[in-house]
Amino acid sequence: MTQAVGRPSSGARYVLEQTDDLPGELVYRGLVRLPDADVPVEVRVVEATGAATAAVDAGAVPHGGPHPEELSRTAAALVRSATKSADAHARRPPRKIVRWRG
Repeated sequence: MTQAVGRPSSGARYVLEQTDDLPGELVYRGLVRLPDADVPVEVRVVEATGAATAAVDAGAVPHGGPHPEELSRTAAALVRSATKSADAHARRPPRKIVRWRG
């Protein structure tokens, strides 16, 4: 990392924040911060099942960068893990999720 809150020098930094409060669904929006671009991402979690789906803005991924599908899978897995842990411990889901991968 070049700095604690800045762009990573390698890999990807996922920065997501819970936004909408929809019945039965958690919605997280944020960025996948790559060394040379910020890619918007949205992750939706069905509260009843814990299933998470993510979508990234494929047009924002730089040429030669990671595949958008890979970024989506990782974002969904990170959010699913964070919300599942909160659920298992009878706590509220996290408002913000920040993780570095790669």
